[in-house]
This record gives sequence, C-alpha cells and structure tokens, in this order.
Amino acid sequence: VRRNRNTVEQFLRVAEARYAVGQGAQADVLKAQTQLTGMTDELLRIDREEVAAQAELHRMLDDSSAAAPIIPIVPDAPVRDLVQTVLRDAALQNRPQLRGLERMVDRYDREVALMQREYYPDFDVRLSYGQREPTLDGISREDMVSLSLAVNLPIWRRSRLEPKVAEARAMRDRTREMLRAQTAEISAALAAQLAVVEQSRRSGALIESGLLPQSRLAVESSLAAYRVGRVDFATLLDNQMIVYGYELERVRASAAEAKALAEIDFSIGEAPE
Repeated sequence: VRRNRNTVEQFLRVAEARYAVGQGAQADVLKAQTQLTGMTDELLRIDREEVAAQAELHRMLDDSSAAAPIIPIVPDAPVRDLVQTVLRDAALQNRPQLRGLERMVDRYDREVALMQREYYPDFDVRLSYGQREPTLDGISREDMVSLSLAVNLPIWRRSRLEPKVAEARAMRDRTREMLRAQTAEISAALAAQLAVVEQSRRSGALIESGLLPQSRLAVESSLAAYRVGRVDFATLLDNQMIVYGYELERVRASAAEAKALAEIDFSIGEAPE
C-alpha cells in the first residue's frame, strides 16, 4: 500500500505541474488527492490491525511485557509433494487425537475379550502332601498325598456379565465411530486445504508472470502519454490502481497458501517446516 501510495504521489506532482502551466485540469489534481486520502485511510486501518496482531502474538508467546515489537518474517512457501492419501496416512500415524482414539478402541477390545473368558468354567487343581507322625504307642503311619479337583460352574455368571460386556462393546463401537468421524473430517479438511494450496499457487503464478508485468507496462505507457497530453489522468490512475489490486491479490494468494500449508501440518500432526 505504501509503495503504491508513493507512486500516486508522483502522479499528483505530475498533475500539479501540468495544471500549473495550464496543460492539465484541476479535476486531475483533485482526483489524485482523493485517491491518496483513501490509501492513507487504508494505511491507518492496517496500522490498527497490526497493533492488535502484535498484542495477540505477545499473548500467544506468554510475553506480558510486550516491550519489543515482533518483526514478522514471511518465508517462501516450501515446495512439497502434497498427496491426500499420504497426508491422511501421516495424520493417522502422527496426530495425537487419532492415536488416542485408536488406543481406546484397543483397550475396549481387550476388556471385551477378558469379560468373555468369564463365561467359561474355572478349574482348580490342588495337590497336597502331609507327613504323619507315629502314633502314641509307636506305630508308624504312612504319609498322605491328596489330589483335589474343583470346578466353578458359571450358572449365574451370564446374568452378571452380559450387561458389562454389552457396555464395553457399546463403548468400543462408539469410540470406533468417533475415530471414523475424525478420520473423515481430517480427510475432508485436507482435501479443502489442498485445493486452497493449488488455487493459490496457480493464482500467484498467473499474477506474477502475466498480469503484473502487463499492467505495469500499461502504467508506464499511460504515464508517458499523459505527460504529452495524449491520455487523460483518469486512465493513468486507473491503470495504477489495477497494478495495486494485482499486487494485493498476489500477497493474499501467498498468505492463503502459507495458511493452508500450516493447516495441513496441523491436520497431520507435524510441526510446520
């Protein structure tokens, strides 16, 4: 915005010079001044947003002093091969929320398996050995060995276990559905963010390689023609505003791509590159 505002200020000086020598119209000067006022107001709005963003960043960083301003560094978006199936598999492996649900499903599976074993009878085998002392009249007695087998029949066990098994199965099925829902949600989010990345890259490349160079040439041509009175000031200013709009769109496309890549990293449970 500041760069384009400086350009419009140069146009204003040209318009004022032409008006001073009687070759330009006062309306050209007023139009340039109006455009400058609008861009100045835009800068004021951005400054207010920057103050709020600084405060939010200090809060996120747990920095209560907020003495030094945070200087943002915008890195170039890394070139990555983004395949939805690969990213989804990475999310299943890395994202803590999904891994926690998987562990809960495994835990309920083990609980169900242990409870089902309670339906079977319990067998208890005991072997004992007893050493017997001689009688009071001196008659020796043989030692004694005993073997016992006990069977606990689960007659009433079914009525007690079936509610518990049903509850464990219900919790397991519910957790599985939560896992499926979370996986589907992540897959949808990945698809949406991948579309944003692809669209932003294409839009940025089109603006950078085609639209911006052409619009800048149009500004140079119209400025030269305005100096000699071949085009009006409105044409010159409109061409510059086209450049201004394309530059904003290029920045927005870059920001949208970076945000989408950050959302992808969050979805798959990895740290941003």
